[in-house]
Amino acid sequence: MTDKLIRTAQAVLKALEGRQPRKLHAPQSRRASVLMPLVDRGQNVEVLFTKRTTHLPHHAGQISFPGGASDPEDNGASFTALRETCEEIGVCEGLVQVVTRLDQVLTVTDFLVTPYLGLVDPAARFTPNPVEVDHLILVPLAKVLDQGSWGPHEVHWQGMSFMQEGLAHDGEVIWGATARMLLNLRQALGQEAEAVISAASPEKDMDSKGGLG
Repeated sequence: MTDKLIRTAQAVLKALEGRQPRKLHAPQSRRASVLMPLVDRGQNVEVLFTKRTTHLPHHAGQISFPGGASDPEDNGASFTALRETCEEIGVCEGLVQVVTRLDQVLTVTDFLVTPYLGLVDPAARFTPNPVEVDHLILVPLAKVLDQGSWGPHEVHWQGMSFMQEGLAHDGEVIWGATARMLLNLRQALGQEAEAVISAASPEKDMDSKGGLG
């Protein structure tokens, strides 16, 4: 992992220290997990998203995180997130370091989603699965955590148009459950969000040692 990724993860863990990720009570909902991947391509630390293909049975055409429904043989929620990340974008075991679990979200399609924040090894090569992923989207973490980046946007889905709180980037709008996961993280970080933004920015790219502890 790069120093910048390590510093960013350390800043997140410090901000969330002592806070338990929110768990929702939804015993009848189907379980799912996603990975919120952080990537360092040499400038800002970025968050990686997938634009889902339009023919999928759930959340077709939306911007999401790599992830999906739990399988009976999965060894826990984080295993599901990593397995699905491998299947969807080709980043498999050994190339992702899970940092922490984040607040659960319940989708309108009745999935109880457990998100995990993870670091992607710079050696990883993305190979999106064309059945599930139309293309990848990378957004600077600083933009994701900037409250000024968020606002109401008109979105179009399943023949309907409605207003949603979202994040616009390169002609796309991140909304729905994915947006709620990001906003939950921003709220959980509180005033320490600025420290995370600073750690993720290139101007702070100083020599750093140490792990996630």
